[in-house]
Amino acid sequence: MAFSYSRVTFSHAWSQMQNDRCGQLSGGAVTVQRVEVGLVSADEALVEFFAAVFELERLPAVRSGSGVVHRLEAPGTRIKVMVPSRRPASAEPAEPFFHLTGVRYLTMYVDDLDGIIERGVARGGRVRHGPMDVGPGVRVAVLQDPDGNAIEVVDGAP
Repeated sequence: MAFSYSRVTFSHAWSQMQNDRCGQLSGGAVTVQRVEVGLVSADEALVEFFAAVFELERLPAVRSGSGVVHRLEAPGTRIKVMVPSRRPASAEPAEPFFHLTGVRYLTMYVDDLDGIIERGVARGGRVRHGPMDVGPGVRVAVLQDPDGNAIEVVDGAP
């Protein structure tokens, strides 16, 4: 069963297959229930970028003494953008992103790569690689958001 939320498409069947496979490999039940991605930004521009480019739903922000955590969501996905009370130092993005170890990119599976690229560039992003065909009916591009984060965007994958 596949379902679509706005332009971001997720496959319940694929997720179930992966959960079943992980349970078989570990010999038991999978304990991970969800993964959320957290980014840190100096202001809300990054929140607006992800909300507009990927058409994610904005959830109520969570405020604390440390700052504000903005939450964006689509089925199976939650991206959090922390805007600290004190402006954080800017990190220099690696060129290309795979030249440094650590968490260096997000992958978003979509059903409108060209629209994502168009909206991303219009909102301050840059196309770093692609778009390119990587298999029958599968296209990939790597965008850089206004803060320099790499986002792999995949269209047509199962």
